[in-house]
Amino acid sequence: MPRYNIHDEIDDFEDHGLSKTEQKKAMDRLQALGERLAELRIERLKKMPVSENLINAVTDLKKLKNMEAIRRQKQFIGKIMRDEDEAAILEVLNPLANPTMNRQLDVLLEKMLEQGDSAINDVARRYPTAERHTLRQHVRSTLKEKQLIEEKPEATWAEAPRPARQKLMVYLREVAALKD
Repeated sequence: MPRYNIHDEIDDFEDHGLSKTEQKKAMDRLQALGERLAELRIERLKKMPVSENLINAVTDLKKLKNMEAIRRQKQFIGKIMRDEDEAAILEVLNPLANPTMNRQLDVLLEKMLEQGDSAINDVARRYPTAERHTLRQHVRSTLKEKQLIEEKPEATWAEAPRPARQKLMVYLREVAALKD
């Protein structure tokens, strides 16, 4: 009979090779994004690409008065946020705060790809929740992806799928959304 080993289970973040510290920071960012969603009116939240589970949790949060209960409910919302589509939520959430945010983030992304560490440091200063290490990893993987695409004669940078670039953009949107 095979033995059950808890270490055989794969967590959502372990397959990305993140350390425990990075996992905790990602969970904190998700919880903060959930808290930001909780500030919205329920009518607006229902129009967003979120699950009914999250809407119910936010509705329950708004009813709570006890600080400890509020803290636990926020943690629960952070847990629910793991299953949500962050990119879609951030896409809807960012235009609410600033309609030109996507263009600004595109410019920042291009600047980081061209200038490297100096631009990464500027982004980290501008957005306090951004981690330099994570930004460097995303930039490095995006540049590597760009190089692989350029080596293929039939593919061009504009037409090829770019998952690393998309991950970097999602991360930038996330830290920009959490700046407030």
